[in-house]
Amino acid sequence: MQITDYTFANITARPFMTIGDVNNKWIFTEDTKHVINVCMHQAQEAIELIHAKGATFDWFPTDERPMDLDIVLQAIAKLAEYDRDGSHIIVHCLHGNNRSRTVVEAYHYAKLGTHYEDEYKGYTNHLIWNCAQGYLPPLPEMERLLSKI
Repeated sequence: MQITDYTFANITARPFMTIGDVNNKWIFTEDTKHVINVCMHQAQEAIELIHAKGATFDWFPTDERPMDLDIVLQAIAKLAEYDRDGSHIIVHCLHGNNRSRTVVEAYHYAKLGTHYEDEYKGYTNHLIWNCAQGYLPPLPEMERLLSKI
């Protein structure tokens, strides 16, 4: 299980959200206003509770290998939109180890023009690793796409 709080924005990447997570004030904080799911699964009960707490829930289902580029770019664009209000955003996938962190680290590049440093399997970060593995376009192309967000 991987949970990462990012300092460049009020974003947490984490594993799949359960009802227990949404009810946990340390996970789903008072300022949590948005949840973005980038895995293939979703739990309707948790979604209903997220909405009942006044937060949005967006689902961008993608496999991990390869990731659907259009879906990933849509998730990053939604993350950029939500980041503007400064409220807490949770981005999750099944285990919180690759897809969610790739989306957030790609958003870091889109926002700041630099790569977030988060060593992953010998690479600078998850985005670079996924590009190197062929699960996303080659890094120069991915950077070009991200610079347009």
